[in-house]
Amino acid sequence: MLSFMGQRPPPEIPFSAKEIAALCSVDLSTARRWRSGAICLPPMAKRLLSRDLGVLLHPAWSGWVMRDGVLYSPEGWSVSVHEVRALPLMRLQITTYQTENRKLRQDLDMRIDEQPLPDSWDLPAALLKLG
Repeated sequence: MLSFMGQRPPPEIPFSAKEIAALCSVDLSTARRWRSGAICLPPMAKRLLSRDLGVLLHPAWSGWVMRDGVLYSPEGWSVSVHEVRALPLMRLQITTYQTENRKLRQDLDMRIDEQPLPDSWDLPAALLKLG
């Protein structure tokens, strides 16, 4: 078997024979033959073991995979189940911050409009004579 940097290359199927047997509802000996490459994987088993959610759920999820309880995007971004559950709260926080920011900008714009022009300033006579 070829080696890469002193290690064996990862198997084509990243699951143990026991996991394959459980996921695909097959006998352990069948899973071992699939894993060793003695017989080819059936197309449906290959799809299931690919972990590609586009194959399993909907084409819009193509390239997304689930590994060790973490969801990975095709670009390599990852999100845990806890982060997914926090999304509604984060959206609410963002909306709140945007609303507060908009209000502060409006208040600031109003204050700038309320500033008196220099010719309307009441300056002491001593300052007027300097100019």
